Amino acid sequence: MSDNVHVLHRPLAWQGSLWASLIDALHKDHLPHGLLLYGHNGVGKLHFAKAMANYLLCASPTGNEACGQCHACLLNKAGSHPDLFLAQPEEPGKAIKVDLIRELNKFVAQTSQMSGRKVVIIEPADAMNINSSNALLKTLEEPSGDTHLILVVDSISSLMATIRSRCQYYEVPAPSAQQTKQYLSERFPERNDIDFLSDISGGGPFYAIDLVDSGKLAWRSLISDGLMAVAKGESSALVAEQWKSIEIMEALHWLQLWVEDMVRVLMTQNIELTSSVDLKPLLQMMLDKPVDPRYVLRFREIILEMMDAAIHSHPNKQLVYDRLLIDWKTLFSAK
Repeated sequence: MSDNVHVLHRPLAWQGSLWASLIDALHKDHLPHGLLLYGHNGVGKLHFAKAMANYLLCASPTGNEACGQCHACLLNKAGSHPDLFLAQPEEPGKAIKVDLIRELNKFVAQTSQMSGRKVVIIEPADAMNINSSNALLKTLEEPSGDTHLILVVDSISSLMATIRSRCQYYEVPAPSAQQTKQYLSERFPERNDIDFLSDISGGGPFYAIDLVDSGKLAWRSLISDGLMAVAKGESSALVAEQWKSIEIMEALHWLQLWVEDMVRVLMTQNIELTSSVDLKPLLQMMLDKPVDPRYVLRFREIILEMMDAAIHSHPNKQLVYDRLLIDWKTLFSAK
């Protein structure tokens, strides 16, 4: 399986050191068959995994990169190389099903169709449930032929110990602030808000790119504007209605991160400690009020409870937002 991106992936500027060490290990025949790439959300872990797959499958590598011209590279550009298997959930946020891992196992057991290596990428690897993880164990421990399995995950601890023990870990580094801005500028030459995108990316430019490409950046603004409106006394029911197009887990994820910022700023009285520049007006309002950090921590617990409920069930979106905004409003009226 492969996504149809019509591009040959190459390592990014901030990935040079890790890339060089892995290519050196490959040339010395020390590259492990089970690689676990981890690191901060949005730093380009999947991009790095695809670049490694392109190199491993290239028939005539030039220096430390895939040549881009051989038949294998052309197939990779088209997203149709028969010896590359990309295992991802059917939908973002869903599990990688055991049937897909069984299909992966069959792929690994087969002979390479182009008389060379086979490469498997599993992303995000922690989307595998217990059954999927167990189905992968034997293949991960003893892959047949010249096969490399590359697992991609934000946090190593989110994987089963039996999976972790069969891999070697490699942290994909984050770019510098300047590298993030440069990469985003190249990706969005028409936008004039690169500094803002860089700030909210938290060092992960691919996170900012996903926000823009998916249209979720507008959701973020809708949520922050709604929080400010309710804090100023606007009807929580009206704002909840305005949020009805926003995915619950996306809203809860941002709220969780923002609440951490709120507590940090309220405890230190230093608004510059926030990593969310678009929250500064709201944070300043909380300082001016002032809002008791203990109430914000209580609000955080409510968010975590709702996240847990959303993972295990399908709560009514309108009811969730109504409850959240009512509780949010009480932060500004509590004595």
